[in-house]
Amino acid sequence: MPLFRWEDIDHRLVVLKKVVLSQEMRTRIKADESRIRFENRLNLNSVPSLILQMKVERADEWARRVYEIYCEVWQTQGYTKSAGFVRRVCAHIVSMLRVRANSIANEFSRSARHTSLPFSLRTAHLNSLDLRMRQLQGRWQRRLEIEARECEHAERQLRVSQQTLQSARMGATNTPTEVLAELIPQPSAAEGRPDARVSESELNRKKPGRSPKADRSFIVCAGGLWRKAISDGHTQVSDDQLRKIASALDAAGHLPPSAHLEGKSAQELKAFNSRNSNSKTGPVKTWSQLVSLGDKDHLRGMRRLLSRCARKSDDGDLSGN
Repeated sequence: MPLFRWEDIDHRLVVLKKVVLSQEMRTRIKADESRIRFENRLNLNSVPSLILQMKVERADEWARRVYEIYCEVWQTQGYTKSAGFVRRVCAHIVSMLRVRANSIANEFSRSARHTSLPFSLRTAHLNSLDLRMRQLQGRWQRRLEIEARECEHAERQLRVSQQTLQSARMGATNTPTEVLAELIPQPSAAEGRPDARVSESELNRKKPGRSPKADRSFIVCAGGLWRKAISDGHTQVSDDQLRKIASALDAAGHLPPSAHLEGKSAQELKAFNSRNSNSKTGPVKTWSQLVSLGDKDHLRGMRRLLSRCARKSDDGDLSGN
């Protein structure tokens, strides 16, 4: 996969979305602070700690929403998440949480001076805030490092599938016509039929019937990913494994899903895309979008296709329904 570059992100679109998010979060924080002060008007000693706890929770939600914005913009641009993307966005989110921690601390210090909160209590609250915000940063670093490593494994599986496909193509190209002719039974002279050599045109003649719907490269890639997912003895591929398979298919360029799904599943997806071409949801252009949408009929069609690819990847015989 190509190396991720931070400048490839549409930062203008990201900033516009983050401005809307910032306005929403500040409004909610202000409303939450007013609610806490009203509900604890008879016990003012608990107000500072409750407000700080609320702001830490909102900072966590803020970070999650920012990460979702980056993922949505990256996907809108037609890219799939990679380990480099996840780690770079993680560094941005951790930096954002540090800035947010300083902002919360400054706001609390001003409010403490205004309400004449004792210096010892102010210091205790600020130390507690600093600890909780550092713990929050650590949780985000661990969470996104896990996702980055999962992306690395998906990329490795994709490389193995591509290498397998390339080897299969090279092997087919280098197979002599004479060797193939020897494998085809020849008519026996004793049976009264002429003993003729099989011509090259006969060897290259295709079998009658309609052409397979899925091409060989898709069969090998999808079938390999499905077999890998069930190689641990499980007969059921989890939703998380299905998301990894979707990311690998997107990275391999097997797009859009409607071009590979079969029969009724393809028709339903095309109808969905037609209905949502101008909606906020938008048409499904990638496998990751299809999985994240969570439609049970779409997922059933995807699982059925992947399973058939796994069974047919040896000879590439995968016909439509």
